[in-house]
Amino acid sequence: MRDSEYLIVHKSILPPYFEQVIAARELINNQKINICDACKMQSISRSTYYKYKDFIFRPTIDSGNKALFAIKTIDEKGILSSILQIIYDNSGNVISINQDAPIDKSAYITMMIDISDLKIDLESLQKLISFCYGVKSIDIMGVE
Repeated sequence: MRDSEYLIVHKSILPPYFEQVIAARELINNQKINICDACKMQSISRSTYYKYKDFIFRPTIDSGNKALFAIKTIDEKGILSSILQIIYDNSGNVISINQDAPIDKSAYITMMIDISDLKIDLESLQKLISFCYGVKSIDIMGVE
């Protein structure tokens, strides 16, 4: 079992530029302004924005509708079927699957899952899949 890569931290103990990076990203996404202007409006450098933009999020990881998983498995029959059964048992809905040709006895799968009706949280689903026979690794690549 691996520890979560995420921490929940009260923003009062964080440097103010973390929240400014989030605000800049929201300006860019919602108001369609460029990165330079958003950084100026939030009084942060572009390098600070680029350094943290992909690592700082508001606490809404499980409130999205879709999650993208990258899964590495051993190359054996039935492993993908077992993964799909876990997703089905927890009310997930597979939107798309891409399974690459096996390389060095490892198979690589990317999977987009509708998580809007999921019975458990996203991290619990990730752990359940990671315990499945043959799964070497599983990463959440994105949530939208």
